[in-house]
Amino acid sequence: MNSFIKQNKIFIAFNTISVILFFVLLYFSIDFSSQSDELFKKAENTIKELSSINSDITELRHIESDYNEIQSDLKKLSSIEKDLSNFLSYLLNENENVGSKWSSKSAESVNAAITRLFSRLRKKCKNSFISLPKSSSETQNANVFQASTTNKIDEFGFSFSSYDGFWPSFSAIEARKLGTQSEIINELIDHLSLCTDANHSIEIISIKREIVGQIDKENIGGDVLELTDIEPFLIRSLDEIESYVFKLSIKTQTIPLRKLVNKLRPPFLLREILINPVEDNSGNTFDQNSFSPDPFSTEVTYEDKFVPIVSKVDSRVDVIFEYITKANRNLTNSFYLLSEHESPRPQVLFNWLDQSGHESFIPEAKKYFNDENNR
Repeated sequence: MNSFIKQNKIFIAFNTISVILFFVLLYFSIDFSSQSDELFKKAENTIKELSSINSDITELRHIESDYNEIQSDLKKLSSIEKDLSNFLSYLLNENENVGSKWSSKSAESVNAAITRLFSRLRKKCKNSFISLPKSSSETQNANVFQASTTNKIDEFGFSFSSYDGFWPSFSAIEARKLGTQSEIINELIDHLSLCTDANHSIEIISIKREIVGQIDKENIGGDVLELTDIEPFLIRSLDEIESYVFKLSIKTQTIPLRKLVNKLRPPFLLREILINPVEDNSGNTFDQNSFSPDPFSTEVTYEDKFVPIVSKVDSRVDVIFEYITKANRNLTNSFYLLSEHESPRPQVLFNWLDQSGHESFIPEAKKYFNDENNR
């Protein structure tokens, strides 16, 4: 045995190394086999994930086009909002608007201003070929053999008749509203005075206005304007617009009316014009006995005379107009609703505000989103 080992040392060593190597390789083979199984499983999972991702990509392929379309819609909405804001500014016409003129006036100063307004407007009408309604008061003459005379006195109050010499206890707010209305009437009469001349006069029938408060409601009298049929057509049906409505009734010809309509630019808004012919048959008189012609008579009968078809061209015109006093673009409610959304996107809102010309609202919008995040 020893001699065999001595004679075959190399063979035995080779076999020993081979056996050791076999077991080592067997160990690594088993280890690598288990690792390979794990890698195969990971590869299969990765393939499944890639397949799922590819499926999602296929399903969400429209996102890019939707995003581009949303951006386009955002620009359109910004443009519409900008146009709307500009339109509201155009309607308000702050440079010529009298809405804020009486914001700090007391009731007494408004009373004094309206009192001065009566004499000013009556004088302007007198000098501008504008006639006013008359109120008749009969005065008995001292001479019993002479008929009683009627003195016609200018008492037209330009829709403020109740406050000509009488001023109730108005609150400051209600008085300021009356002051604003009086200034609007003042501008209206100024417009009317520029529409007349010696050949084209205007006769004011009435000027009616809407009620501004409880005290005014109790004292306005016949100057009140009923809004039941008018209200649905007013632009102030929008929550952001405030206005006053007036109805001017006049008797005039076409030329002054056209001039007046051309002068009523914002904040005056023309809502309705009603034109009716003035009924006047004084020029169409006929002899009741002349309907049976007498062949032997040499008299000229009424049928032989020229009878004008139109004896008077004046028409009664009712003009309803709305005067814009405030136009506030209030976006606060929008900020509140968007900040409470499940997935708010404040940057989209900020971009919209910036593109629509509402940069001044961005700090307020940020405050809403910050407050929401802190809750």
